[in-house]
Amino acid sequence: MNFGKLLGTLIVAFIGGWAGIRFRVPAGGMIGSLVAVAIYNYFSQMGYMPANLKIIGQIIIGGTIGMNFTKSSLAEMKQVFFPAVTSVLILLTVGVIAGYILHKVAGIDLITALLGTSPGGLTDMTILAAAFEADTIVVSSIHLIRLFSVILLMPIFVRFISTYVNK
Repeated sequence: MNFGKLLGTLIVAFIGGWAGIRFRVPAGGMIGSLVAVAIYNYFSQMGYMPANLKIIGQIIIGGTIGMNFTKSSLAEMKQVFFPAVTSVLILLTVGVIAGYILHKVAGIDLITALLGTSPGGLTDMTILAAAFEADTIVVSSIHLIRLFSVILLMPIFVRFISTYVNK
């Protein structure tokens, strides 16, 4: 294990994560650290993260996601169960079709394309991509573009719909 490279990578990741949070970037901790370490590694080739530390990160993220489930949240799920299942089926179908098209048109391997076009979040899909040994850079890039596009465009759509359609 190269402690010097690991320490450098972690320092850059923390600075990038702090900047992402400070500038209120969506998922700023992850996106900020991702961009900072990517730039650091691109220019220095000094980025380093041992496999064991990646597993610890996955455990922490899994625990964080699991903390969202409480008795009250599970009780509320009864009201939205059928709409949620319908939405999930539609999103999964569209994601699989889009992934297959991306695979065929862009030549991206099928697993990477499917994870890139799935309706999951940036963090979750990147972790799944690593677990499936897919191209995590492609998966995270697709989700990052999707995330920023939705954040930039959704307010415009909501404003339009609430102004013109909902009258």
